[in-house]
Amino acid sequence: MVYDRKNYQVLSKLCNSVDSSLSSRPPYCAGTCPIPPEKLVLFYGNDSSKVSRIDFSSPTLEELDSLSNACQPASFGVNHERVHDESYRKAGEMNIASFATRFSARNAGLILTVLQELLDCNENRDIKVELYKLNVYGKDSFFKAHKDTSRHETMFGSLVVVFPTHHEGGEFVLREGYREWSLDFAKMLSDSPHRPCVGYVAFFSDVEHEVRQVTSGHRVALTYNLYFTPESQAPIKTISAPAPYEGSLAAPLYTLLTDPTVLPKGGYLAFGLRRHYPLGEGINVTNYETCLTGTDAALGRVLTTLGVDWNVMVFYRNVGSYNDYVSEEVVDLSKEPHDIYDFDEAMGEAAVLVEFASVDGIPRVRRHPNAETPPRHFAKVTVDTMTCWSSPYVMSGHYQAEVGELNAEVYIVVDLQEPVKRVVRKADSMEVGA
Repeated sequence: MVYDRKNYQVLSKLCNSVDSSLSSRPPYCAGTCPIPPEKLVLFYGNDSSKVSRIDFSSPTLEELDSLSNACQPASFGVNHERVHDESYRKAGEMNIASFATRFSARNAGLILTVLQELLDCNENRDIKVELYKLNVYGKDSFFKAHKDTSRHETMFGSLVVVFPTHHEGGEFVLREGYREWSLDFAKMLSDSPHRPCVGYVAFFSDVEHEVRQVTSGHRVALTYNLYFTPESQAPIKTISAPAPYEGSLAAPLYTLLTDPTVLPKGGYLAFGLRRHYPLGEGINVTNYETCLTGTDAALGRVLTTLGVDWNVMVFYRNVGSYNDYVSEEVVDLSKEPHDIYDFDEAMGEAAVLVEFASVDGIPRVRRHPNAETPPRHFAKVTVDTMTCWSSPYVMSGHYQAEVGELNAEVYIVVDLQEPVKRVVRKADSMEVGA
């Protein structure tokens, strides 16, 4: 196959268009929500004190100071341990055993908001919402940039609810890649036409965020952990309600999948996962097909709408004597040495030998020129995946043992047939002129 520079540039532009459509969506949803005054009452105390009450619809400064004084210094997670360091986080926290609130995120409609605006799901699905802690940020309090610690493999995000207490500063800042969003809940709550109300933000666990310094007042918030439930893990492929931006994603995908110069001999077309999912030895990654989130789920829906079969698969590159594989399973080769020229058996029956190529079907490095049955090509359309795992292994060659690193990268993969065998249908929501 001869390299066509002009065609490669056209395909690269098309891949960038797909990537831009997937990158356009913020990894959070936020706003204000009207709440009946009686639902803003909170009781708190511990074994050594009487029970106190605060009404967040009209709290006094003394009541807020009392709540703040009842809190413990806030901790944060480092290497699976909770630590205190006021140079990194200065705030108060209260565990759920020490307070009770009449506020319900579910009754307030925030869970439906998370389903529709963060997960792009319909109301027929559900998620588990776990109240985690209450935090009080007084004057000069802050929490530097960090990512949340996932407390279970089904945890996908967090919901923060901010009560309508007077404060200045304390902006909630989210970052992903080169993008940044700042939410000023003090302003959002004061500007809201609904009184009383709470502010909220729901975001994915792998999104970096921080609370900037509070310059006055008290910023009081509840934090919830968000989990998928077995019922909520109905296959993404069956969800019919498209997100508003999916029409702009369907158009370049359709053009890409129907272009005969894209993997002209067929192969695997891969899309990097935008969200981080827990990964480790023995995991079958096809299970992730039922719990993709955000734009990963949107990509799966659009591919299904186009009539294209897809799977979540692991890509292994440069294994042993520089072989590439795709598989459904995460393997660990660290338990015993392996022959540098014979990794097929070690990779397991689920592994398929492939050849890494560009989207036009040109191999990046031709490693199997004399094979009777050349490996199928594997090409990446979008950025490298955010979900990956690595482990060391020992390989023995002719002269001495060497240490290598097995890198497992997880992608949404389309098994693309040769152009004459491809069947791709146009989506009703496609924003195309064709």
